[in-house]
Amino acid sequence: MKRVAALSLTLCLLLAGCVPLTSELRPVDAAYVMPMPEDTPAAPAVGDEIVPRVVSATLYFPSTDGHELIAEPTVVMVEAGRTLPRCLMEALLNGPASPEARRAFPEGTSLLSVRRSGDTAVVDLSMEARSVETPRQMFFMRAAIANTLCGVEGIEYADVLISGRALPLMPLPCGAGVANSASVPAQWSQALSESELAGDGGSDVRRYAVLYHPARGSRLIVPETRQILIEDGDALGALLAALADDEALLPAVRPVLPDSDPTLITGAELVTLTDGRAVARITFDGNLSAILDRAKLSAWQMFASLTCTLTGFLPDLDGIQVYMGDGLLTRINSLEGEVTLDNGVMPRAIFERTIGQLETIYMTASDGSLQPLGRAMSPEDAVSPRMLLMHLFDEPRDWEEDTSRVVPDGLSIDDLLGVRVENGVATLNFSQSFYAGCQRLNSQQERNLVYALVNTLTGHAAVRAVRIQIEGEALETLVHDISLLAPLMRNPGIISGN
Repeated sequence: MKRVAALSLTLCLLLAGCVPLTSELRPVDAAYVMPMPEDTPAAPAVGDEIVPRVVSATLYFPSTDGHELIAEPTVVMVEAGRTLPRCLMEALLNGPASPEARRAFPEGTSLLSVRRSGDTAVVDLSMEARSVETPRQMFFMRAAIANTLCGVEGIEYADVLISGRALPLMPLPCGAGVANSASVPAQWSQALSESELAGDGGSDVRRYAVLYHPARGSRLIVPETRQILIEDGDALGALLAALADDEALLPAVRPVLPDSDPTLITGAELVTLTDGRAVARITFDGNLSAILDRAKLSAWQMFASLTCTLTGFLPDLDGIQVYMGDGLLTRINSLEGEVTLDNGVMPRAIFERTIGQLETIYMTASDGSLQPLGRAMSPEDAVSPRMLLMHLFDEPRDWEEDTSRVVPDGLSIDDLLGVRVENGVATLNFSQSFYAGCQRLNSQQERNLVYALVNTLTGHAAVRAVRIQIEGEALETLVHDISLLAPLMRNPGIISGN
C-alpha cells in the first residue's frame, strides 16, 4: 500500500490538471448500496483463472406415462471454459434419477454443440436423436430441453436441431421453444391442428424463429429470436421477409438482405433434388455481387445467415441452392479459401465456425451515462473475461456515434495482470501503469470506467460482483470517490435507457 501511496503522491505532482466534465453527471442509482470492506484482503489475481462453480438447477424429463414433464432438481459443476447450458444438457443426456421419469433422448444420442447468444440457446444433437418412436416423443424431447435451458437466468428461447437441421416433427415448423412445462400435451395438440390447417392454406400461425444476422465489424453471424407470422403455410417467405427487416435489429448487426432496386431476390422455392436432398432454391438478381459490394457485405456472411436461418427452422432442409440470374452458384469464397459446392448446395456444416454470439460491453454515451454496445465473439472467446474486457480498450465502432471509450488513452489489455473468478466474484488485478493512466480521469470518467468493468462482467451469471486491485493490492479508491475496498455490485442506474 505504501508503494501505491507514494506513486499517487508523485502522480498528483506530475498530473496537476484535470480533464473537464464533458456532460452533466447522472446520479448513481439510489437503490445501490456500497458493500462493507472485507476483513481479510483478497489474494492477488495473477494470471487468468476461473475456479469451478457449483450451480443448482432443474432438469425436466418426460414422465413414464408420456403425459407430462417431471421436474428434477440437480447440482452441476461448471468448470473453466465451459458454460452452464452445456453442463445442463450433458446432465439431461445422462437421464433421470426419478423412477417416474424416463430419458428425454433415444439411446446413443450425443451433444454436438450448445450455443448461447443473449436470450437464445441453440442445441444441436446427433442423428441418433431422430430415432424416437413417434413425433409426439420428439415434441416432448424438445419441451424437456426448452424448460431446462429456459430455467437459466437470461435464457428465454431454446432451439433444438438434429445434425444441424430443424426437427422433423410436422410440415409446419415448430420453431424455438419457451418454458411451459404445465401444458406440453396441449401444446402438441395445438401444433398438430395448426399444421393441418396451414397445409390446407387456411390458417396463419406465429412461431419463434432463430434468425442469424451478419455482425457489424466482424466476419461472424449471430442468432437472435423473433416471433414471425407464417401466412398460408409459407414459412420460407416469412423467414426471408424477417431477414430483410431492419427495423427491430440491434445496432451491432445488420440485415441479411441489403436494400436494392430491383428486388434482390427474384424467386424462392423448396425443391427436392434428384439425389433426394431437400433445399431452398433462391434466385438472386444477376447483379448480386455489385449490390453486396455497395452494401459492404460479404457473400460468405450473407449465405451463412441464410443457410443457418433456413436449415434451423424449416424441417429436414439440407441446405440452400443459389442462382444468380440463370447461373447456379457452385463455388464460394470462405474465410479459409474457396469452397466447391456439390450441385450448388450450401449445407449448414460449412458455416459452423462462422456462428458467434453477441456480448454486451459498456462505453460512455454523450449524456455521461453508460451505453450498452454489442460485440460479436466466438463461443471460445466469450467464456474468457479477458477477451470480453479487451473490447473496452478498443475505440467505438464507426456506427456507434456519440460514444467514447472509458479506458484512458495509452492503456491496453496488457495492463490487466490477472483475472480470477471465484464464488461469483471476479478479481481484476491491474498494473501500476493502469493506475497512473487513470489519474487523469475526473469523477464522472472514473465512475464510468469502474462500472463499465463491473457491468460488463456481471452480465454473465458466473459473476455477481467485481473486485479491482492494483499490483495485487486493494486501494481505497482508484482516483476520487468510488471505494475499492470491497467487491462492487452491478449498477444498472447509470446505464443509458434504464
